[in-house]
Amino acid sequence: MIEKLRKFADSTPFANANKVMIASVIPVLIFSYFDMFQVGFAFAIGAFLTYPGDIPSNLRHKVIGVLVAATIVAGCNLFVNILHPYPGFLYPLLALLLFFLSMLSVYGHRANMIAFSGLLSTSLAFGHLNSGWSIFTSAGLMFCGGVFYLIVSVIFHYIRPHRYTELQLASSLRQTSRYLKLRGDLWSID
Repeated sequence: MIEKLRKFADSTPFANANKVMIASVIPVLIFSYFDMFQVGFAFAIGAFLTYPGDIPSNLRHKVIGVLVAATIVAGCNLFVNILHPYPGFLYPLLALLLFFLSMLSVYGHRANMIAFSGLLSTSLAFGHLNSGWSIFTSAGLMFCGGVFYLIVSVIFHYIRPHRYTELQLASSLRQTSRYLKLRGDLWSID
């Protein structure tokens, strides 16, 4: 039982869940303490929507991917909020935006996850429409939430920089061992 818990706590999904939980909960708690829950919630939404773009890779690709995801999330929110009062412009441009976001997925796994974040941000933007300067502050806070998630992710990366490689190597060794046992080719030392 303890071994199963240790393996679960040392897995990549658990580490990712910790990163997004820290990046989403801390701003809400801090800003709620100062009676600015809406600001903290916008931060948390930005961090949560930026999270899918953080797939295991080298640090440079991670930083660029998360910054692009944060920019797309904030940009989609800004786009919907600015054009919502003008349906004649919104619907054709929204169709183009959704098409281009959907086509991002052909560029690989990270781009697919970033496109998912952009599509989700676009649909969530219709749920809470802003007007005036709050359009820009909301998009800016979502971008800041994405940058805060990036900071948390980089801190986790520097705590254990080779963690993903170690987990993938161990998984590969386990799978190879199982395969050789099934084939009966595993040599035994006598």
